[in-house]
Amino acid sequence: MRLGLAVKQTITAGLVGLLVSGCAKDLSPDSYTAGQAGEVSQTYKGKILNVRQVTVEGSDSLGGNIAGAGIGAVGGGVLGNMIGQGKGRILSTAAGAALGGIGGAYAEKKLKQQKALEYIVKLDNGQTITLVQGVSPAFSVGQRVFVHVSGNGRSRITADTSAAL
Repeated sequence: MRLGLAVKQTITAGLVGLLVSGCAKDLSPDSYTAGQAGEVSQTYKGKILNVRQVTVEGSDSLGGNIAGAGIGAVGGGVLGNMIGQGKGRILSTAAGAALGGIGGAYAEKKLKQQKALEYIVKLDNGQTITLVQGVSPAFSVGQRVFVHVSGNGRSRITADTSAAL
C-alpha cells in the first residue's frame, strides 16, 4: 500500500515537530528541576570581574544527535521513496534516508545551541571562578553576586541584594 503525498508530508512534519520540542538544556539560573528543589547548596559572595557572550553546544559531534539523525532519515526516506520506479526508487529511498539522516543530525545540533554568558567571579574568599549560564538575567562587571553550588555540581549566579537591607 502506498501512502499519499499528504499523509507522507504530515508524518514528516510530525517527526520534525517531535525533534524540535525540548532539545536544548535550560541554562537559566531561575529554573530548578524537581530533584533540585529542597537540595542544600553552598553559597559564596563575590563580584563579577568579566562577562562575555559564548555559545553552548548541545553535542560535540553529529553522533550525539541520534534523534535528529533518525527523524531526518525517516523523513528523507519517505521523500526519496516518492521518486523513481523499481531499482531507482530503492536507490532514491536509500539516498534520501542517508541525506535526511545527516541533515537531521545537523538540524538537531543547531537546535541545541544556545547563547550564554561566561562570568569570571572573584569570590570574597580570594578564589576566582568561571561559570557559564543563560543570558537572562545578565549581570554587570563590578556587580555583587551570590554563587550557588549544589551538591550535584550545578552552579548558578544570582544578584546579591543583601547590601540593600
